[in-house]
This record gives sequence, C-alpha cells and structure tokens, in this order.
Amino acid sequence: MHKIFRVVIDTNHIISAILSARGASSKLIEWMTGEKDCFRLLLSEPIWDEYNTVADWLIPGSKQIEKKRIMNTVQAQSEWIIPNLQLEVCLDRSDNCFLECAVAGNADYLVTKNIRHFPQKQYRNVKIVRIKKFLDVLEKMEKEQELYKARNS
Repeated sequence: MHKIFRVVIDTNHIISAILSARGASSKLIEWMTGEKDCFRLLLSEPIWDEYNTVADWLIPGSKQIEKKRIMNTVQAQSEWIIPNLQLEVCLDRSDNCFLECAVAGNADYLVTKNIRHFPQKQYRNVKIVRIKKFLDVLEKMEKEQELYKARNS
C-alpha cells in the first residue's frame, strides 16, 4: 500500500491546465484523475472561489468546454476542508487561503508557480514546491510501486 499525498494546488496550475492540454499542469490533473490514486486534492471555499473568479476572467470562450470539464473534475474529486485558522504569512495576502487549507487539511504539499509568495520551502508540515518537484515525487513513487509489484509477483 502506498501513501496517498494530500495536496493543495495553487490557482495558476488549474488555469494552465485549462489553457493547455500539454505541459506540467495538465499532467498534474491527469495524475489526480488517474487510476493510481496518488494524491487527494484539498479544497476550501476560498480556494474554489478564487479558481472560479480567475478562470472566469482569464479563460477565453474557445476553452469553455475544457474549463467546465476540469472545474467539474476538481470539484468532484477534492476533499473539502474548512480551515479553522487564519494566517497572515504570505507576501501576497490572497495566497494565505492556500496555506490555511493546507495546514488545516494536513497537506503534504502545496504546489505553486509563485513559490516566492510563500514564507519558506516548508510551513509547519507542508512542503511548498514547484510542480516539477511534485511530479518527480509522483514518478518516483510510481517506479517504486512497479518494482514492488515485480518483486512480489
């Protein structure tokens, strides 16, 4: 049995996944929706509101079907968290809601493009990483699972 990571994803990756089916952000959505069950997305009302606000603002009409597909997937496959704390630690105050959700939901990772907005590489037990680092973790875990299966079959 492998660990299922608990993860908060910053808005920039959701928007990037909607805008392009190729790239790291799209891979992240594929990992989330795949059969391997490697991570559980944690979501709160403030994060969901930000996803929707930014998507409504940035996503062009030609991408509305993809927007709806990804947003429905994210909403359906997430574990909803009600943060019971308020933090004021991020350079961009709007990013505090991501860290609040991560801390309240006992997240392993917070995945963001804007790493500099967060206080450090780790806050409490939450590792704050860029997407490449998180995808590397998932790929390493997948290889370890395949080796384990090969040895035990």
